[in-house]
Amino acid sequence: MTPLAGSLRTEFKIRSEAAHLARERHLRALREERDRKERRDDQRDQLAEDLADLGMMMVSASEIAIFRSQLDTYDTATVIALQENERALIEAQERLDALLLKAHVLPDGRRVFKTEDGTRVFDEFGSEVAGSVISPDEIADHRPRYEVFRSALDHKNDVVEERQDLIRYQGKLDNARERLDQADITRGEYDRLQDDLNTSMPDAVRRHVPGMEGSAAPARGAPSADSIASPDALSDIAPVRTVRTMSFDH
Repeated sequence: MTPLAGSLRTEFKIRSEAAHLARERHLRALREERDRKERRDDQRDQLAEDLADLGMMMVSASEIAIFRSQLDTYDTATVIALQENERALIEAQERLDALLLKAHVLPDGRRVFKTEDGTRVFDEFGSEVAGSVISPDEIADHRPRYEVFRSALDHKNDVVEERQDLIRYQGKLDNARERLDQADITRGEYDRLQDDLNTSMPDAVRRHVPGMEGSAAPARGAPSADSIASPDALSDIAPVRTVRTMSFDH
C-alpha cells in the first residue's frame, strides 16, 4: 500500500466516524425530545384522571345526612310559601271578582272600564272599546276605573306565576331527595345539586329559610295606590296578559 492510499483510508475512516457520531447525537436528541413530550402528555393525562376522579368521588354518609337536613328545611319553607301564596291568590281573585261585579256590562256580556281621565274605555280582556260601541260618558263615575282593574289583574297574574315557580322548585327538591336515596351520588353531581337548589330558590321560599331571610326580595302584597297605572301610562297600552288560574286545595 502506498503512503497516499494509507492516508486517504485514514481520512475516510475519521470522516465516517465523525458522521456516525453526529447521526447518533441527532438521534439521541430526537429520543430525548420524544421522551419529554411523552412525559408532558402523561402528566396531562394524569391531571385529567385526577380531576375525573375528584368528580366521581363518592360523597360521604355524613355529607348526605347534612344535605337531607337542608332539603327538609327547604321543603318546609316551600310549603309555608305555598300556603301564603294560596291565601294571596284567594284574596287577589276576590278583589278581581268584586271589581268585575261593579263594572259596567255591555249587551254582549263584556265588562268594561273607563280610564281615570275619562277619555278611553277598555274591556276586561285589555282591549280598547271603540267609541261607536260605548262612550266613556255612558259609564257612571262610581264604576271602577280601568287602571284599578288592570293593576289588580296584574297582581293576580304575578301571584299565579309565583305559585308555578314554587311548584317547580318543590319538584326539584323531590328529585334531589330521590337522587340521594340511590346512594351513588358523585361529588360533582352533589355540588351541582346544591348549587342549583340555592340559585333557583324562589324569594318566597328564601324568606322562610333560617339565615337567608335577609337576602330575600320584598314579599308580594296587594297593589298599593302608587302601583296603579296613571292615565299617561296607558298611552301605548297593550292587551292585558292573562294567566290561567291554577287549581289548589283549600
